[in-house]
This record gives sequence, structure tokens and C-alpha cells, in this order.
Amino acid sequence: MIRAVLTHIFGCWLAIVTIYLSVMANVSAAHPVQIAIVIDDMGYRKTDISAIKLAGDFTFAIVPFAPLTQHLAVAANNHNKEVIAHIPMEALSSNHLLGQGAITADMDKKQLIEQLRSAIQDVPYAKGINNHMGSKLTTMTQPIHWIMEQLSHSQLYFLDSKTSPHSVGESIAAKYGIQTGHRHIFLDNIREHAAIERQFNQLIKIAKKHQSAIAIAHPHPQTIAFLSSIEPRLRRHNIKLVPLSKVLTHTNKLAKVTSALALPITDSKINSQLN
Repeated sequence: MIRAVLTHIFGCWLAIVTIYLSVMANVSAAHPVQIAIVIDDMGYRKTDISAIKLAGDFTFAIVPFAPLTQHLAVAANNHNKEVIAHIPMEALSSNHLLGQGAITADMDKKQLIEQLRSAIQDVPYAKGINNHMGSKLTTMTQPIHWIMEQLSHSQLYFLDSKTSPHSVGESIAAKYGIQTGHRHIFLDNIREHAAIERQFNQLIKIAKKHQSAIAIAHPHPQTIAFLSSIEPRLRRHNIKLVPLSKVLTHTNKLAKVTSALALPITDSKINSQLN
């Protein structure tokens, strides 16, 4: 008698677990995990066009006033890719590679806004911005307020590249009601397949834990080759690659993911990406 009762209880419990797992599987299928991959530093090399030809909803951060800025922004839009302006901002280290259109700490509000407007206007189809370098400027409250005020007027979003753990960019952007978020992983600050593979696996873990995640990569041949093969793996994990704007509406809800999850990177290393 007792055995029959226990068997019945176990059968009911097993049925409930089976139904629950089935429901959760359907929910997961209906709402896949999302990642955005932003390819930075676009605009300097003729080979950058190979990044735009990648299959998938990659987002392209194009440097204003670079030799190929206009050409690549138009090409990206023609391929239905999302474009953002990759705005140079003052770093703690040497700024010799900031280039035209850079925002520096010595600017007053009028100078900063004029510079920001000019840089954004030089990148056709830009839907937002992220910072190129900026380990100094993104920690400074006043200029970041000016930047976010302008972005709110222009209805543009802000991605914090997180070149400093002390950046106030994302938190101030949120105060202005701007779509915002921060980079979780740099995929290719070491340009080797094994290193990129490790970073990509970390990106998947973060995305699965928090339902979305953001990576920054660069248009290096090694990176392009790696990214050209990720679609089957994303499908296996039920992860969808989406334009950056699709993820930013959710990133404010994420638990804080520290930059320690990514390999260490500094402004000098970011500079070296252009060499």
C-alpha cells in the first residue's frame, strides 16, 4: 500500500517536472538570449569592408574623420547593419592617436558640444556613440553630463566601452533617459584564435546568466575569420546576435558585471589596435 502511494507521488512529481521543463524550453525558444558584437575602430583600412560583409547583425563603430568613414558607414547601412560613431575621448595616457574630432578635458561646454555634433555628423546613419579610449574623460562628471545632454536631444544612445573601471558614462546616461549599457568583453585584445575563443566562451556564459551581453571586437583578419564561424554555435546555445540597440534596452537591468571578466586592456592597448 505504502509502495503504491509512493509510486503514485513519484509519478505525479515526475509529470510536474516534465511539464515544467517543457514550458521553460518553450519560453527559452520564444525569448532567446541576445548578444551584441560591436566592431570598433572602423574607418582606417581598406580591409575593414570585410567586417561589414560578415553575415549577421553586427554593429559597427566608425571613427569620425577617418579616411574611409563615409564609405564604410554607407556600406554598412546598405548591408542593413547598425552604425554608431566611435568618438575619441581623452585618455590617461598619451593622446597622440586621438585624431580629429576628439573630446578633451580642457574643453568648455560650447567647444565640447560643437566637437561632438561635428563628429557625429561625419558618421552617416549613426544611431548612437561609444568612446574610443577615454580612460580620463569618461571618469569626469561635468563633460559626461554635457555629452549625455546632447545625446538626449539628438535621441542617440550611448555604449560605455569601459576603458576605465571608474567610468561614469553609463550611470549619467541613464539619468538622462538615454538607452545605455556597457561592454562586458573585449574579444580580441590578444589576436590569437585560442584567446578569442576563450573570450567568446566567456561572453556566452555572461549572456546566458543575464539574458544579454555586449562584446567589442576589431576588424583584424583573425577576428573576422573567427566571427565568420560563430552562427552555428549561437544556434546551438539558442543565442541570437542582434544590433546593439536591441540589447541596450535591457542592459540597465543586468547585475553589474565587472570588467575583470575580460582580459585587462588599457588605452595603450586600444591604440595598438590601429597599428
